[in-house]
Amino acid sequence: MASQLYGGVLLKAKAIMDFLSENNNGVTLKDICLGIGISKSTTLKVLTTLQYIGFVRRSDPEKRYYLGTDLILYGQNVLTSFDIADVAGVYLKELRNVTGETVNLGVESNNKVVLLQKYESLQSIKLNSKVGSKLDLYSSAMGKALLATKNPTDVDKYIVNEDFQSLTDKTITDKDALIAQLGVIKREGYAVDDKESQREVVCVGASIEKYQHVFGAFSVSIPEYRLDAELMEDIRRLVLTTKQQIEAIL
Repeated sequence: MASQLYGGVLLKAKAIMDFLSENNNGVTLKDICLGIGISKSTTLKVLTTLQYIGFVRRSDPEKRYYLGTDLILYGQNVLTSFDIADVAGVYLKELRNVTGETVNLGVESNNKVVLLQKYESLQSIKLNSKVGSKLDLYSSAMGKALLATKNPTDVDKYIVNEDFQSLTDKTITDKDALIAQLGVIKREGYAVDDKESQREVVCVGASIEKYQHVFGAFSVSIPEYRLDAELMEDIRRLVLTTKQQIEAIL
């Protein structure tokens, strides 16, 4: 594939920047050459150019290389113009089509999940939720998936300030139980709302994240009467697959 592209130097520059991104403490010229398998002379030429345009900086006298601060502006502009609904939409519609159930897309705002997009179930009986409505982080699948991406300090801060309410008899209001569940979500990659936000409705959700940035979360909502063990396993698998597909193109 690389031989079909124009600009081999650009590919080498990307390889160098990827290597720098993976090594936040800075690396030497020798480290880079060994890490990406490019000769010292070529690597130095590319690094010099990247330094000139502000994409790489070098610390003296250690002569260690880092990503340049000029990249921050590019990252901010990408996030400003980025619409997760546009990027994820095709995959979430396919998830809806395959499962036949309602698929939701949400983002976090002020310690709530705001429903950004809803792909209606193909079934005759649909769920009553509206775009723009808000869900609690501690009781919804999307919310718990988002909470699981946070560091322990931020989770503790959220828990201390949150007024936990029993929305149903299944809502988790015990803070230690919630923290334990977040650990499971981190390991397994998905979250379950087992009739915790709404009676007789089960949701399976996952976060959408890449490069330590969380773009949002999505979930599949299923009325309890349509759910059995086999369907639950299928939906878990499909949610994880959809998460991987979306994150792969970010």
